[in-house]
Amino acid sequence: MKSIRLLLYLSLFGASFSLSSCNDCETTVAQFENGDSNWTVYNSGDTLEMVDNGTTPDSIRVFVNTRVNSDPIPGDGFGPADVCIEQYYTRRTSVMQHSDRRFPALTVIAVRMPDSIRVSLVVAGKAELPIPNIDTPDHATYPLEGVIYSDVYDVVNPDSSATGVSRILFNREYGFLQVAYLNKRTLTRLPPTP
Repeated sequence: MKSIRLLLYLSLFGASFSLSSCNDCETTVAQFENGDSNWTVYNSGDTLEMVDNGTTPDSIRVFVNTRVNSDPIPGDGFGPADVCIEQYYTRRTSVMQHSDRRFPALTVIAVRMPDSIRVSLVVAGKAELPIPNIDTPDHATYPLEGVIYSDVYDVVNPDSSATGVSRILFNREYGFLQVAYLNKRTLTRLPPTP
């Protein structure tokens, strides 16, 4: 009986200690500001038409925005099980889903931290490729399908043999410009209409 009572007191002490430490916890949340949220490019209802060179003749594949959301995530060094999470980051996600779901969804994930942003390009189930340096695009201009795009990020997958995705071209204005696969198939953004 004494051991049960002791266990009960220890449990109550542990609970009150964790609650008091939680009450003393100061939490900050890094928020998107100054248009940084436009890294995810696509908004609800947007469409993306891509030319599929893997068919004869080339087919147009339509991707539709199915989700845009923002949610807090624990900052580096913290986890969901921590009693006190002092720093949260904000993750914004925009998902472009193929209309027939025959191709993997194309997703942009931007994570806002106190002093910077991490941006990753995702081909669902195939690859998640971070843009190494968002401050320095790989190409000031890049010609593609008769259009000259500005500030293009050229993200190469170092492990393309495992995922099949070898390269993604992306810019902040139009989003996914091209997804290239190891088998030489590409999905290339249909040029914008003037």
